[in-house]
Amino acid sequence: MRCWVIDKKDVNNSNINSKPSDILKLREDIILPEIDENECLVKIKSAGLNFNSVWSSKLYPADPFSLMNGHVRRNKNDAKHVQNYFIPGSDACGEIVKIKNSENFKEGDEVIIHCAVIADEDLSTKDPMLSKSQSIWGYETNFGSFAEYSIVKNSQLISKPKNLNLFAAGSSLLTLGTAYRMIVSENGGQLKKGETCLIWGASGGLGVFAIQLVKYLGGVPICIVSNKEKLQFCKNLGADKIICLSELENKNFLNTENQFNIKLWLEFSRKIKDLTGEDKVDMVFEHIGKETIALSLYLLRRGGRVVTCAATSGFIANIDLRYVWMEMKKLIGSHFCNPREAMESVTLLEKGYIKNSPSLIMDFNEIPKGLNLIDKRQAIGKIAIKF
Repeated sequence: MRCWVIDKKDVNNSNINSKPSDILKLREDIILPEIDENECLVKIKSAGLNFNSVWSSKLYPADPFSLMNGHVRRNKNDAKHVQNYFIPGSDACGEIVKIKNSENFKEGDEVIIHCAVIADEDLSTKDPMLSKSQSIWGYETNFGSFAEYSIVKNSQLISKPKNLNLFAAGSSLLTLGTAYRMIVSENGGQLKKGETCLIWGASGGLGVFAIQLVKYLGGVPICIVSNKEKLQFCKNLGADKIICLSELENKNFLNTENQFNIKLWLEFSRKIKDLTGEDKVDMVFEHIGKETIALSLYLLRRGGRVVTCAATSGFIANIDLRYVWMEMKKLIGSHFCNPREAMESVTLLEKGYIKNSPSLIMDFNEIPKGLNLIDKRQAIGKIAIKF
């Protein structure tokens, strides 16, 4: 089959400055292993691009082969995932061509695949994402969506709503599910009606859904974008409180000594007060990391919470703990979503409360090019892949 892969021999040649297109290779000779019990083979019809595939294809901060080995140590029955190739991709929609031991799905069914790979015995726990067996498909496990066919667990399947087109269905769930858990779920920030939520990267794949979810709950989204093009994109989504970084007097989050830029912190507070009447917010939707996490904590009201799911600017960060303990603020870690939250996310799409209209639809052969755009922060909204 045709698929985009990372070759194990390239791990020793990894470079943080590499582009995804430097590492990904198109192959046509891959033959997938046979499926096991409670697994299925899916013919991929559409896929989505996400930042985790940028990390995979840059072999940073951890190469996918090390992550696969970690998954197999926790899940001995998944040894077939360890190959001399790795197929990334964590969003897809497709058709089941072969399936074992399923009461809910059959061959020929169109499905959305969510990326939470969880051992069957852990699925009945209160929050399966807390189980040690949990991994992310196409990031920590092999046989992801950048291929004509993929192997997934039956528990990853959600019936594709008939009113969703392939591109909306195949490019939404990683970021929608992540944003849902962060903003809506009791496992995340559980935003209340009338509360303010500061959204970093509001025009990106996560931000698109964060804006809509905050508005769906009756909250007030405060969007942060880097330029006027992205500002207009957020306005088109219905956001009217937007901070454009290019218009700020203070441009740098950290100074040359890697210390906080307090002038920028104060300017942010003034901007937020101009927009809302208050200089602090109830919640921050955080995934930038090193550059922004200290500022995010500072901008919270007393008792507010930062919910974070990533660290695209770096994962080693400094914070001022005084703002945490003295003002009783919360830092909540969040990671994709459990199967129930994934199903609830798709229901919002099906009912039209949340929409996914990919900003760019690219051909399968252009996957590396699309990941380059995400890596350079040049992408706006979601990128879907057609097969």
